[in-house]
Amino acid sequence: MTGLTTGARERGSKGLGESLRSKLAAVGRKLVRVEVIRRLAIAASVAVAGLALLLAVDWLADLSLEARTVVLTGLGTLVALLVLGAMAALVTQRRDEESLALMVEHEQPGFRSRLIASVQFTRGKASIPDEGGQVMVERLLEDTETYAKPLALTEVVKTGPLKRALLAALLLGGIAVGGYVAGGGITQDLLKRAFLSDVPVPRATRVAWVSGVAKIGIGDPVTLEAQASGHQPDSGTLRIRYESGRRQKVTMEPLDGKPGRFGATLENVQESFTCVATLHDGRSERRTVRALPRPAVVELTGRQTYPDYTKLPPSEHRPGEFLLFPGSRLDLTITASQPLRRGTVRTLGSSGTVTSRVDEGNPRLLHASFTAPDKALTGFTVELLDAEDMASQDATVYRVDLLSAEAPKVWIVRPSRQRELVTARARVLVAYAAEDRFGVERLALHYKVADSEARSLDLPIAEQGARKVEEEFDWALEDLDPGVMAGDEIEFWIEAHDRNADTAAGKSGIRHLRVVTPREKREDLLSRVGDSLGRIDQATDDQERLNAVLAEWIRAQAPRPSVPTTPKNNQNGNE
Repeated sequence: MTGLTTGARERGSKGLGESLRSKLAAVGRKLVRVEVIRRLAIAASVAVAGLALLLAVDWLADLSLEARTVVLTGLGTLVALLVLGAMAALVTQRRDEESLALMVEHEQPGFRSRLIASVQFTRGKASIPDEGGQVMVERLLEDTETYAKPLALTEVVKTGPLKRALLAALLLGGIAVGGYVAGGGITQDLLKRAFLSDVPVPRATRVAWVSGVAKIGIGDPVTLEAQASGHQPDSGTLRIRYESGRRQKVTMEPLDGKPGRFGATLENVQESFTCVATLHDGRSERRTVRALPRPAVVELTGRQTYPDYTKLPPSEHRPGEFLLFPGSRLDLTITASQPLRRGTVRTLGSSGTVTSRVDEGNPRLLHASFTAPDKALTGFTVELLDAEDMASQDATVYRVDLLSAEAPKVWIVRPSRQRELVTARARVLVAYAAEDRFGVERLALHYKVADSEARSLDLPIAEQGARKVEEEFDWALEDLDPGVMAGDEIEFWIEAHDRNADTAAGKSGIRHLRVVTPREKREDLLSRVGDSLGRIDQATDDQERLNAVLAEWIRAQAPRPSVPTTPKNNQNGNE
């Protein structure tokens, strides 16, 4: 025979199933059970330890919601993987009878390979050549069963790792329960925070920021204030970390008149930083303060457009050169150091805010325009707000000087005397001249007869808008309304208007005409002729005296003739 008979195989299989097989199956179940429980204990230990560590770190560092979310997600993922590994042990830790037999024989050398041989014979993995061999196999099975009957084969499964894992889990669980009970409300709040609640970290002193500073200008000072509730310390600490990595600690002192409030001032800040306020055991949330350059005016130009009546071309202006004519429009183009969100131009001493707009194509350009008033304007300022909502600081005042809107100049050439005598039917020749830098538009003669109301007459102008006018007007007194008679006093003057309706009129000196009878006029003329003749005689005498003086002076300047010198005789009479 090349193998066991069918009957022998059945007997062997039946015998092994009743005794050894049940023992080997128990070993296999225990092996799986021990590994599953061990892995579950490890998962529980990791969960408890990780949660406790999260609570401790959160209590010390006051983790943000984002940080707690990341840590909790990572911890949950790790525990889930460990639990899945424990469930996988239900499959991965199963062993067949041969593997279990080898394990048992490794721990129980007394079997001397009989157990593995019995398993192999019953599973048909070994052959017996003759009938005598069958008897030997049956006796082998009986001896193996007899030897294994009093033995507890499940003891070959090592439970040491399981016991250590369970002990660690129980120890960590006990510590966690004790800490929870001892911590009371603190632990409860920390647990709520661990599971992503917005409950603040429980501390004796709670710290909350009061100042809402998020951005400052480079070089500016900044004051950071925090409010402490609960236990009030004498002072606190502001921990600062600059963008460059440099660290700094600044003492936070109590603020007078503000109970529970502490503050610290940083001067001349040059870079962005993050900071945390620490008061007693309380810590504020981490705050970031960005230091940004403030927008500034890099270049400013203006274009002045004069009123039409001036007939002047537009002129370009720069700071220090803003000499404006009243009524002209000044268009400003302002170049900023960085892109702008908006800008404001404020005039000083006049209307106030000026309409301005940011250039759509170039956000660094700001355009504004305003009309120069007649007076009160002394300058303007520029305020900028960049795209980061940083405002300019200490706005420069750009001075503006206004040209005075001078009235036209006008004067009466004739009559030349301040007071003239005229008859009621006389015609007075009024010669006048006027000038204005932007052109004379209208001339009017104003007069008053005695105490009557003043009246006016338009005077002729050869060219309206001319800068200089010289004209004459033949004024017929008999056409005056009301009429005049001897004894009346006529007061008259000339007013000139330029092309700007807002400019005051120019006014000449006042002349007086006294209405007299023809006889009185003739006497006045004769008197004036006599005066003229007297002045002519006086001028003639003066001329004769000058001629005499001149002749005497000429004679005095003429050279005298030289006289020859005669030699004197010597004492001896010799020549």
